[in-house]
Amino acid sequence: MQTRKYLRGYANTPNGQIHYVEKGEGPPLLLLSESPRTHRQFERLIPLLSPHFRVIAPDYPGYGNSDGPPLPVTVDGITQCIVDFLDALGLEKVNLFGIHTGNKVGSCLAANWPQRVDRVVLAGHTHSIIPEITARNAAIQPILDTYLSSYGQNSDGAHLVRDWAVANSNVSSYWWTSKLLYGKSVEAADVEDAESRVIDYLLGWRNTVAMYKAVFAYDLEQSYKKITAHTLILELDTPQETHYGPQAEGIAKMMENATASHIASSYLAAPQEQPDEIVDVILPFLKGASNE
Repeated sequence: MQTRKYLRGYANTPNGQIHYVEKGEGPPLLLLSESPRTHRQFERLIPLLSPHFRVIAPDYPGYGNSDGPPLPVTVDGITQCIVDFLDALGLEKVNLFGIHTGNKVGSCLAANWPQRVDRVVLAGHTHSIIPEITARNAAIQPILDTYLSSYGQNSDGAHLVRDWAVANSNVSSYWWTSKLLYGKSVEAADVEDAESRVIDYLLGWRNTVAMYKAVFAYDLEQSYKKITAHTLILELDTPQETHYGPQAEGIAKMMENATASHIASSYLAAPQEQPDEIVDVILPFLKGASNE
């Protein structure tokens, strides 16, 4: 009989059902993904963390198998949904790991619901953690552009076909990753990672632009300054982003109880390609957590 990877469930919240997976026992650890990813982004992290924690990875509203997001989409609104999700599971306090979009939702949760978090890891490539909103948005804009359509609505519905064409282009880029096309060798895990990313995008592509626009509007710097929990800023360093300069140490200085760390990373898919390196950094920090 095949071993079950993790338990699956649905939490009933005021905004609808939130789908999640969980594995392990012990202090709860909430994993918050980037957009348009879901719990599948953490398929390689969960087995490494679950011997130490009750690991819980929800799909954001509008993604995966969760119901749609509250409108208009805002980081605060998505975070409220995550708080409602914790309430539905009876979790008063959690440890937290958030990457990219997850570091915005995680920062909002830690800043505005400090009683709900113990230890917090905010992770991302340099562009994702830049505090100043104008500079961060300029860095993120090229990513958003891949999802945008540069035309208005047409009465004959032609815009719907164009939107579908943009989605098809993105699916193709996720399906045929650089590693699959140009790598010296290919492993089954490479295909599995590409497949999970395609599935996530197909399930959430209609909400991706709205989520990115919510991130653009979010004042991450002010959230950083409000966080009082023990926090680890994990910067994923990549050669493509050295021109931004290191960010983690400066962010840590904005907080009461923060430290900074770095991992040399590929430009994409760090949780899939470097799970052991990530766990080696975050596990000692998280195991210092107390759920008193």
